[in-house]
Amino acid sequence: MAQFQPFEFTEETIQGFREKKEIPVHFYNKDGQILIYKKDNATESEIERLLRFVKQGIYFNIDDRDRLGLKHAKREIPDGLSDTKLISEQIARDLTAETSDLFIQLKQTSITAFQANRTAERMTSIFSDFENQPDAMVGLVNIIEMMKGINVGDDIERATKRTVVAMAMKTRGMKAATHRDAARLKEMVTILMTSALLCDIGYAKMNLPDTNSLSQEQMNYIHNHPMMSYMMLAHEPTIDPRVKRNILLHHHPLKSGIPGNSYPDIKWIISRLLALKEKYAGDRSKTAVLEDIGRQLTLLQTDTPYDEDANILSLASEFASLTSNVSWRKAFEPERAVTMIVNNSFFSYPDRIIREFLDYLAISLCDNKKIIKEGDFVILSVRLSSKSYFEVCQVTESSRYQSKPGVDRFATIYPEIEKSPKLHFKLFSKENLKPDPRYAHYELSIDDSRHIIYIVDPEHDEELHHKLNELTNNRKARSSAQPTPGPG
Repeated sequence: MAQFQPFEFTEETIQGFREKKEIPVHFYNKDGQILIYKKDNATESEIERLLRFVKQGIYFNIDDRDRLGLKHAKREIPDGLSDTKLISEQIARDLTAETSDLFIQLKQTSITAFQANRTAERMTSIFSDFENQPDAMVGLVNIIEMMKGINVGDDIERATKRTVVAMAMKTRGMKAATHRDAARLKEMVTILMTSALLCDIGYAKMNLPDTNSLSQEQMNYIHNHPMMSYMMLAHEPTIDPRVKRNILLHHHPLKSGIPGNSYPDIKWIISRLLALKEKYAGDRSKTAVLEDIGRQLTLLQTDTPYDEDANILSLASEFASLTSNVSWRKAFEPERAVTMIVNNSFFSYPDRIIREFLDYLAISLCDNKKIIKEGDFVILSVRLSSKSYFEVCQVTESSRYQSKPGVDRFATIYPEIEKSPKLHFKLFSKENLKPDPRYAHYELSIDDSRHIIYIVDPEHDEELHHKLNELTNNRKARSSAQPTPGPG
């Protein structure tokens, strides 16, 4: 639960805010309701407003100690988790060094049997080191921290993060499902890790734009990189066909035919493979490629309702990208990256993969900081027949299993949806908010019909957050004003 402490203002504190022209954190009243919102480029008058609340008491969230430059009390971590760091500096350096060497070679030529076998051996070794630690299921997957001290190219950084995140998610998910066959577990995780490391190697052969403002033609070009990556591996028979399938589908987490942001289209992949099969027919130098294309066509025609590896790879890729610097933006902090993934999940991932990410890995990637806390506002999707409805709720209780808090519903809302450059919620506007007088409490741990699809971030959804605060405060005021029934 969020904890608040009185904030002691001094002239030096206010002067510091003035010099930086910012209000660095949200400030609250004693009940945890926001009085003053965090703000960059704050004006002198906005900073002076803080002093009006000193007499009645102004409080801060203890999670904001760092931003306020305050000393830390003993850090509290969610029950059942450990602060043990599972990724050593040596593992991170070895993985990035070998990845860098491999990527340099792949810019010149396609992968060799030696490189493929060495990569698989390295993945198995990293997994064994990870799995054999006593705190493997509950410790910190501290890859973000480790990568801060290693100077490598953006592509190497993303590949390293993606590989470690995918490994941890697969391992924890399978162990949580009481997977007992150690050899089978090692094989499946090694296949996924190899896929994660190699799934973007096609970029090495592409001329990529260095801006986030892309034309549709540029977007289509980038969306074809899974096929380019596959073609750099298709000739090598020592690479497991499942690795190649994963690479073809690593941006296709949703089942074909479901509206969403998966790419490339399965029909396009199949048609492209068929065209290559026809092109290489009779060419003896392409025998290995033709054989693998045949395997991939067979695998692609198998209807898999939930392709776990494709889901994990897509999500791990997104997290790695968001937490890395690119030419047009700085890296996001892990907590913000997790929130962004959840808030973009409705059109991108099945509910199950987001639940597993929140429950098994998200807190660990964020230095054991909960993403969804008591008092937070979240939006749930409820699917009835063929239509989805959206409920606004406040979290009443949250554990380490972030997808399954207790929540109170107090409103419904209708989102504005945009289709370009991809399907996404353009806005959850306060104008589309409808208070719901019917009290309802849900425990998401036992209610599988509702899923968190949006976390209302007070820093990035300030107007909506303010309105939701107002609604809940009014409801509490009305509730406390109700006369208490007398005896008899």
